[in-house]
Amino acid sequence: MMRLKNPCKWILIAILLLTLSTSVTCAQSPALAITNYTIQPEILTPAELGTVTVTIKNTAVNASADITDIYLFAPGFEHEFKSFENVGRLGGGSSTIITFAFTAPKEEGIYFPEIHVVYHPEGSLIMDTLRYPFPVRVNERTSLKEASLEVEKGIPEEIRPGDNFTFSLTLTNRGETTAHNIFVEIGEVESIYSNDPRNYYIENLDPGRNSKIELNFKSSEDTPIGTIVIPIDITYEGLSSEVKKQSESAGIEVIGVAELSISNVKTEPSNIKEGDYFTLLIRIENTGDADAKSVKVNVISPFEGTKTAFLGKIGPDDDAPAAFSLMANKTGELSNNLIISYKDDFGEHQLTEEISLTVYPKDNKYPIVIAIITIIIILVLCGYYLFRRKR
Repeated sequence: MMRLKNPCKWILIAILLLTLSTSVTCAQSPALAITNYTIQPEILTPAELGTVTVTIKNTAVNASADITDIYLFAPGFEHEFKSFENVGRLGGGSSTIITFAFTAPKEEGIYFPEIHVVYHPEGSLIMDTLRYPFPVRVNERTSLKEASLEVEKGIPEEIRPGDNFTFSLTLTNRGETTAHNIFVEIGEVESIYSNDPRNYYIENLDPGRNSKIELNFKSSEDTPIGTIVIPIDITYEGLSSEVKKQSESAGIEVIGVAELSISNVKTEPSNIKEGDYFTLLIRIENTGDADAKSVKVNVISPFEGTKTAFLGKIGPDDDAPAAFSLMANKTGELSNNLIISYKDDFGEHQLTEEISLTVYPKDNKYPIVIAIITIIIILVLCGYYLFRRKR
């Protein structure tokens, strides 16, 4: 056996072996794992609808996995056996969240359905399957000696932008043991505000007892029309001291009011003469915060012509013209009544406005003729008077 006398050769061999070892180590394979799962509700009653949400993570650092199929394998459960196909590439250190719905069996007990994840390393056709069983407890909740919080929400069914309102929560323990360390967090919502605290702590809540929380809110003038949802997060401990999470929400309907008024009145032509046909133009604007629907304008006028205009819908901060074709069959300053009717979320409305229009006589020659005749008569009288004096 040849002996290596030069120590440098031993060093070179060691470096070569280390390089080969490093290259083998870097060639990792993807390693999929279920890092978290959540079942809602935690305990199901027989034949109750539930969901399971799982987090799938590729724990490898330098290897990706192509996931071709994810499905729920649950004998004895009623569900659509929905599968997520061609999920795609999951890079090293990345994760994805999948949710399945199912119906619990009709018999009580503990069941172990499985999540199956079918995948292959990127660039390879060799398939692998991750199987992850998880427990599902099926039991009649009335027989459980556990704390259970019921949340009653007191909130107006509807408000207008700019309104003040009170929001209350009543927590009642419907379970058979005391609920401890109850934390209640009221989430923030854009366009509604409160100076009251949004986080509350209740040390203990015995079975059958309740605790009430009240907050005073104000909505801004710019609150959008529609439903506003206020999120509520509750955590508490029961018999097992395990922290339970409960998510609630309260919805309130924001309803707007349309407010119509006359923004402009004009006639074409601007000077109306007796016997002329003219157009009366009236611009109706909506200064409210909701749509004015089925808008109709009637004019009660001494003039003859078209006296009804249908405008349809006028949105907030918008306007529309109402045009009436009339004939001036009278002279003088004449009164006209406008009746505006419309609908909004609060029902039907009607308002009346009065406008005056001046109609001039058709021909102004008569006063001039009379003046000329008067002057001629005066001149004749003066001439006659002078003639008599000279004689």
